[in-house]
Amino acid sequence: MILSKKTLTSLLLLSGLAGCGKSTPPLYSWQNFQTRQYVYMQGTTDPTKQILDLEKDEQKATAKNLALPPGFHAHLGMLYAADGKTNQAQQELNKEKMQFPESTTYMDFLLKNLGRPTQKASS
Repeated sequence: MILSKKTLTSLLLLSGLAGCGKSTPPLYSWQNFQTRQYVYMQGTTDPTKQILDLEKDEQKATAKNLALPPGFHAHLGMLYAADGKTNQAQQELNKEKMQFPESTTYMDFLLKNLGRPTQKASS
């Protein structure tokens, strides 16, 4: 059976469109992470509330079998540190380091200084 150019072109077009219906699943479960991080940096939210929100986000991501984005565990670790939960902070910073090895130098710096009082910059 020989197909005409018009029929062949139509079949190729349809087969190409058939693949368009499938979407690629997201690589990370961002949820509201970037907004939460921004709000915290503005100083308008309590670390304890952010911790609870991020823990819920982590549970949702786990339920959907999605990875958490870069910086998620580091931010959660810093929140734990600000809330005086040094052991949990250490666990989160180590999780960040394991998930994103490129963060090792910075995570090691944070781990080394964990629990030390922070100094405010003088003007």
